[in-house]
Amino acid sequence: MPDTPTYLAGDCGGTHCRIRLYDQHGNQLAEGTAGPANASLGLDVMMAAIIDASEDALTKLSSTQIALSSLKAGLAIAGLVNESLRRKFCEMDHPFASLCAETDAFVARLGAFGTKDGALLITGTGSCGFGVVQTQSFYVGGWGFSISDQGSGARLGQLAIRRAVQAFDAIRPSSPLCEEILKSLGGTAASAHHWALTAHPADYGNFATVVFAHADQGDPVADQLLTEIATEIDELVSALVNKGSKNIYHMGGLSGAIHSRLSDETVRYLVEPEGDTFDGALLLIKEKLGLTNSHSQVP
Repeated sequence: MPDTPTYLAGDCGGTHCRIRLYDQHGNQLAEGTAGPANASLGLDVMMAAIIDASEDALTKLSSTQIALSSLKAGLAIAGLVNESLRRKFCEMDHPFASLCAETDAFVARLGAFGTKDGALLITGTGSCGFGVVQTQSFYVGGWGFSISDQGSGARLGQLAIRRAVQAFDAIRPSSPLCEEILKSLGGTAASAHHWALTAHPADYGNFATVVFAHADQGDPVADQLLTEIATEIDELVSALVNKGSKNIYHMGGLSGAIHSRLSDETVRYLVEPEGDTFDGALLLIKEKLGLTNSHSQVP
């Protein structure tokens, strides 16, 4: 086991969990991946994915063998907003030498702006905005798929499935997008309903690429849905601006694809970041920020 510290930086989202290992100089050593690690899926599910991704990264190290128990971990965790979840996170057992974490928005903003003012808007599987203005911090959205997540991939997928079911019931006109989605869900509204009973946000988010593909082919329903999602993102940016944020970094799986549909007023506030989520996770560790879990199971 090396004497020098090895840092584990994690991006734990609703679609997948990515882990990167770094040496004490900030050089990346390896990367590992696993399934969804959103806190809203359950902390046990989340931690299992984090451990799987960490072990995947460890197997890719070229020489030095490093144990989980020697890693100093900093995690950006989607859905870690509920006070009860945050308290339970700080009390759960873990296999790392040390562990700190914050919401994915908090950590990504830290990577993008460091200690300077600025806001972050994530539109991936879910959505969340987080800003800091003159040491005051605030969130916009990020309250989970059931009541929030506007402008997200999961929201887009849900709207598309809803529209496909409406077409099946002859409530609204159909289109090639509606036909493909319904076929993939079993071909009937009843089969789509059965699928939805156990579907997670990432399952809905998987349909986002289908919508974009059909929009490129001129599908009117797909085009309408993307216009609706772009408007929701415009609203999120407007909320951040109204709270004092003038520099906003827009990131996430939808950010690039939807950019051309955003309003000119939105685009004028968007800026490029100084670093990414992994940079933020490293700062989280080194500056001892965010939530700290002292329940390491390392002997």
